[in-house]
Order: sequence, then C-alpha cells, then structure tokens
Amino acid sequence: MASINQESTPIEEGITHKLSHEVKEQASLRMEGPPTNERNRFNCCGWCRFNGVKMAQGYVFNNTARGPIVMSNVFLTASLVYLASEEAGCVDENDEILEDCDGKVFGWSPGPLIANIAVISGVLSAFFMPLFGAIMDYTQHRWSVGVAAAVLITLIQAVQSYTVSSTWFPMAILQAVAGLLYQIEVMSVYAYLPDISRVVGEAVVTKFHSTFTMVQFASQLIFAIVMTAIGFALSLDGVTSAQMAQGLNAVCITFSFVMSWRLLPRVPPSRELPEGRPLWIAGFIQVGQTAARIHRDFGQSLRWFFLALIFAEAAVNSFTTVSVIYLSEHVGLSAQEIGIFFLTTLVATLPGSVLGGFVTSRIQPKNSYRLCMLILVFVTIGGALILKSGAKAAAFIWGLCIGVMLGWYYPTENLFFSLCLPKGQDAEFAGFFVYCTQILGWLPPLVFALMVEADVDQKYGVMAITIFAVIAVGLISFLPSWDKVLKDAHRMDDTVYVPGPSGADLTTGDTPSELLSGE
Repeated sequence: MASINQESTPIEEGITHKLSHEVKEQASLRMEGPPTNERNRFNCCGWCRFNGVKMAQGYVFNNTARGPIVMSNVFLTASLVYLASEEAGCVDENDEILEDCDGKVFGWSPGPLIANIAVISGVLSAFFMPLFGAIMDYTQHRWSVGVAAAVLITLIQAVQSYTVSSTWFPMAILQAVAGLLYQIEVMSVYAYLPDISRVVGEAVVTKFHSTFTMVQFASQLIFAIVMTAIGFALSLDGVTSAQMAQGLNAVCITFSFVMSWRLLPRVPPSRELPEGRPLWIAGFIQVGQTAARIHRDFGQSLRWFFLALIFAEAAVNSFTTVSVIYLSEHVGLSAQEIGIFFLTTLVATLPGSVLGGFVTSRIQPKNSYRLCMLILVFVTIGGALILKSGAKAAAFIWGLCIGVMLGWYYPTENLFFSLCLPKGQDAEFAGFFVYCTQILGWLPPLVFALMVEADVDQKYGVMAITIFAVIAVGLISFLPSWDKVLKDAHRMDDTVYVPGPSGADLTTGDTPSELLSGE
C-alpha cells in the first residue's frame, strides 16, 4: 500500500534531492512566498488558489470529478435494477417493479444480482489495492496509474450512457470494474497528500482540506440537483435518467480529470524495492508488516481502532447499493425519487456534522464514535421495519435521519484516527487506513444478496448489514480510556476534540461526500 512502510522514505530523508522539479518549485514557493506584487492576490484568493501550490489545485480538481461519479452511479444502479427486473418478468404494465416476483435472470433474482456488482467490486479492490499501492511506492508510475484510471473511468461512464435492455448486463460488469478503478484513482491522488503537507506545512494543509471537502461536497450536491431537476422537468424514466446521468458525468469528469492530472506532477519512487522481492507481492508484505507493527507497538489503541474500522466501513459503504435496491423494489421509488432520497441524505450530513462536533466535544471521540454507530444501527433497523410499499414520504424522512448520522459518523471517525495516530507517522498509516476501509466491503452486499435470494424479506437483509456496525462498536469498547489512547499517541497536550463541519481528515482526505460511494 502507498505510504505505509515503517521505514523512512527517500522523500522524507532528502526531499530536496528526490522530488521532481515541479515539487521543488512548490517547496520554494512555501519558503519564499509568492512574488511581492502578487502577495495581495494570494491573500485575497488563496482559499481557492491554494497559494499557488499546483499539487493542491490538481487534488481539488480530482475531487470535482469524484463527486459526480458517485451520484451518477446511484442513477445507474436504479436503472440496472429496473432492467434486470424487466428481463426477469418482474415489471407490471405500468412499468413498476413487482415486489413479490419469482422471476430469475442468470439464476438470480434481480435485486441480489445487482447487489453482486458491489460484491465483485469489493473483492477486486481488496485484492488489487496492495498491488497498485506497491506500484505507486516503488516505481515512478504513480502519475501514469492515476491518468490511466481516470481515462478508463471516463470511457466506462461514456459507454454506460447506452445502458438499455439489450446491454444492461455487460454494463453491470463494467460497473464492477469501475468500482476498482475508482479506488485506484482515489489511492493515486491520496498519495500526493503527504507531499502537499511537506510543501505547505501542517497548519496550511489543514485549511486546504476544508476546501477539498467542501468542493467535493458541492460538486456531488450540484450534480444531484441538476439530474433530479432534469428528470422531473422532462418526465424521464429511470433508464433514460441513468443514460443522461452517465453521459453528462462523462463530459464533466473529462474536464476535471484533465485539469487534475495536468497539475499533479510526476514524482520519483518514494522508496526502493528490496532486492529479490517481486513487485506484485511487495504491497501485501507491506500490509502484513504494518499490521504486525500495529499489533506489537499499538496493541491497546490502534489495533482495536483498525479492527473496528474494517467492520464499520463495511456496513456504511454498503448503504448505497443496498438502499437503492431496497427503495426500488420494496418501497417503489422512481429514479427521480431515489435521487431526492440521496439528495436529502447528502444535505443532512451538514447538520449531522455539527451535531457530531457538539457531542464529541462533550463525551470525547471514542464514546461519540460508539454512540453514533449505535444510533445509526437503530435508525437503519427502524427504517427497514417501518417502510412499506409506497411509503415515499417516510422513505425521505429515513434518508434525512441516515444523512444526519453519516454526517456525525465520518468526521468523528477521521478525528478519532488522527488523534490516536502517533505524531509524525501520518504517512505511514494513511495507506493502511484506506485499505482497511475496503477489506470487507464486499461482505455486507453478499449477505444481503444471499438472504434475499433465499426468499428472506429485503427488510431483514437491510437489517443484517447493521451486524457489522454492532461488531465495530464491540471492538471499539476494548480500547482503554481516552487519556490512555492519547498518551500512547504522544498527544496528551492535544485538547481539541471537535471535528469541523466539513469533516475533513488531515491524513486520508476522506469526506462526508464519500458516504455515497459504496465502492
């Protein structure tokens, strides 16, 4: 994985000798500042110009691409559920999906079949992320890998604009591949975060992250509003809405990705590949070494946090895929109504972040994290039990409650990680953090798919996903007192526990807007 080795890297030991010419210039900008005649301009507009640091500008352009990708895939998933149901003979004369239907397609019921997209994508991500992390660490191809992933994502989005009755299954397969490519793209740009921090310093990069977060949130929100408005204005059905969403998204992300990778520099390897070690296995060895070190040196704090993280993220990241299927087949929401559901969820993360900050400041991150997940479990179970077919207003209220809890969850999780992380070792554990969020991402959708395929009511499949969150709560409970956690991390002088409304994380760049990715 990128940046998770316990040894110091060449960049850390001699940044002025190893960084590319462009990165050196940006480091010089930090030390000397912009030219005198431009300082007023930087002071005035530095929040959007990132003080002239091109890496930061490239990073934020990448965020403007990832936000629309997440939302367009919500519309595509709804379309795939409908088209699979149509082929299985589970659509009535009013073009509505029949809830109680025994039709099969490729041996599966329509909903579980589409859920398997997330299963395949999750398995691919868990297996290939260490490999691509090693490529980014041990070779000079970080930039090339990011560009290739961006190009392939854009092409897949464009091709998927022709998702119709005769093509839906190949498009579903492409969607599983796109999930892996999305994670590779995220990993590629995250690898620049330590470089940005070294160029501008921790204090400045903190401000940058707030902007990174809000830009991605805004791009996702704007895309959701535009697509929902177009769908209602033109009375589009779910299939046509997905086609338009994928086509519009392909155009938008082409611009964003081009600008992003024009600004992000090529960089040399961050470390040398040990002699005799094959590249394809180096990433897995790094993951194993980091896990062993966490167990050995931070067994009372980080070990339990990372174990809890694996199960918590598995539960939360499965929400998008499972909820789209549940809302389409069980509740009967249209594509536009599902768009409103997720728009409501996304907007609700803002007050949720404020609520999370308030609670965390009073009961500390460990207790806030547990409380948040417990309430999220009850909200999810309550919604699954209450929602009936046609209960659209109740579905939107459920989305609002889910959004509030996710707005609380993500900033608290990121704050928890940043405070229990030993000082000066952010880069070492950042890649491991990202990997832990993907290890079990495939399991909750698989549990849902198998339960529904066995003729268990979908609401129980949704409720089953919360088991992973309950396990996470139990694992977090093994942590010692919060003062002991801070002491182990050498952060006893740190007194600020409140995550900002943006939910930015100084180490990983994860944001509340990622809550809809589910990839």
